[in-house]
Amino acid sequence: MRSLMLKIYSIVAWITMAITSIIITPFFLLVWVSTFWWDRRRVATHMMMSFWAWHYQSLIPFWKLYLEGRKKIPWNRPVVMVANHRSLVDILALSKIRRPFKWTSKDENFRLPFVGMVLTLTNSIRIKRESLRSGAQFLSQAENEIAKGSSILLFPEGTRSKTKEMRRFKEGAFFLAKKMGCGVIPIVHTGSENTFDRGSWVLKGKTSIHIRILDEIPVSEVERLNVKELMALTREKMEEGLARLEREIGSK
Repeated sequence: MRSLMLKIYSIVAWITMAITSIIITPFFLLVWVSTFWWDRRRVATHMMMSFWAWHYQSLIPFWKLYLEGRKKIPWNRPVVMVANHRSLVDILALSKIRRPFKWTSKDENFRLPFVGMVLTLTNSIRIKRESLRSGAQFLSQAENEIAKGSSILLFPEGTRSKTKEMRRFKEGAFFLAKKMGCGVIPIVHTGSENTFDRGSWVLKGKTSIHIRILDEIPVSEVERLNVKELMALTREKMEEGLARLEREIGSK
């Protein structure tokens, strides 16, 4: 019976999301057009996207999101944020940060109805996997956005982890931080992997997603370390932070 109810609720939720996406599209376009000439960082459209993500979260009342450390992310200077990646829901969950930044997303997501439009209007950064040319284009676009004052959020694993263990990190985020002279802010989260089974569209039921923003690795430290050392230090901080977060959740 519970399985049937979850399937019915999932169908209703997906249909509602599709309808509301159609309704919100003209408002998204209006915000983009009205701010195009003066909002070079696309802050307004990003905050509109955060509202859209919050709306989707609110459609699923048995998802509870908890965020710690939002104030650690600055408004007035760019940083490179890196987060672990467990689920498609990560993007919705991390939108709770409510700070203007640029997403990095695989090329396929830019082709999705509505999602692709939102990614494009917010100047999100496209990544084509297994393409050396795309890697150069990604770095060029990311550098351009940082030069405007925008922060960047990346998943250094490159793709979702199938387990709770983080996959091997890629160097791009750390190369970018060093080249542009930005601090690195690690972000860890847990619980999003319990929202859906991999490859399924059916909600799994009550889930708590906990997000913790860790202390920034300052520019002085970024400049002192080489790319591999910076990557190793960031991973160490994320592994320790994630283990601590999960212990604290388990003890409640």
